[in-house]
Amino acid sequence: MNDKVIGVGVIGCGEIAQLMHLPYIQELPAFRIAALCDISAGALEKLGTQYGITALYDDYRALIADPGVDAVVVCTYDHVEIVSAALAAGKHVLVEKPLAFTPEEARPLVERAEASGLIAMVGYMKLYDPGYEIGLEKIAAIGKPRSIHIHDFAGRFDTYGSLYTLHRANDIPADVMATSRASASGRIEGSLGPDHAGYVGLYLLLLMLGSHDLAVLRGAFGTEGRVRYAQPVGEDQLLAVLEFGDGVPCLLDIGVAHYEWWDEFLHVHGDKDEVRIQFQNPYWRHASAIVKLREAAASGESERILPGVPDTAFRREWKHFADCIQNGTKPRTPLSDGVADLDLAVAIIKAMPPKPA
Repeated sequence: MNDKVIGVGVIGCGEIAQLMHLPYIQELPAFRIAALCDISAGALEKLGTQYGITALYDDYRALIADPGVDAVVVCTYDHVEIVSAALAAGKHVLVEKPLAFTPEEARPLVERAEASGLIAMVGYMKLYDPGYEIGLEKIAAIGKPRSIHIHDFAGRFDTYGSLYTLHRANDIPADVMATSRASASGRIEGSLGPDHAGYVGLYLLLLMLGSHDLAVLRGAFGTEGRVRYAQPVGEDQLLAVLEFGDGVPCLLDIGVAHYEWWDEFLHVHGDKDEVRIQFQNPYWRHASAIVKLREAAASGESERILPGVPDTAFRREWKHFADCIQNGTKPRTPLSDGVADLDLAVAIIKAMPPKPA
């Protein structure tokens, strides 16, 4: 066991870093905030004051070179170059999803991580949700599923904004963000090919909102998902039929909605029982997924609700990251999982009718 406190450098200090990562790095005794990096000088100054951090950088390469940084969490828009540089410098890595924008640029990261012996994880925090873990046990108990349904129309992300202090950056030139997004879109078009390059928006929907759902499916049913059908439903919604294992069908529907509630679930039908994992708003701390069971009772039915453990998936993710670094535990969400989800996302898009750019 290595009890050395892990110095973490936070690269990208936007909403998810401020609301979920920084508070847990500060709270958990295994970590300390060693350095911050962002292109917003204003956000850096405010967060440096808030957390008492003087190692503030506007260039991720300078943060990675800081000897006080043992590990980095990557919360920027584009991740590939930063993850590659961190691994080359001998730093452990926790990277927010998606690992990359294309499978082609993600695969070398897996090779580098495996060769380095460092801990490198993708931030699929829903796989650390205690309610999801309970749901997996119940899904395993029903045997081979008859059908699977995963649905994600999400909801408002600002519902719990008043619970947190958020320093919004207002000093980043618009062209900087536009250039980054244009670069990513160009690489995606190249990966999808000319017949499907017009689906960049839906592909990004899968990588941003839907990546957690692809990860949830993988965590429950493995990486052997096959795409049998896919169609666009307008510009911000898609539907696909997948198949797992020995011919188990899975309906995937993902879209943008603005509900006042959070609308994301995994529902599994067995021969005799049903299991539904209802996910909560990810910005609601200490509220895990709710598991709903429908089971046989005499000649009728019985419904049970298992509320899960009052904990936060992000916090459990950071505790697991520490366990991997300090005790050599195998990461539950390695970089190879990020590649598997990218491959599946590409396959879903390419199953749609051609749509040139």
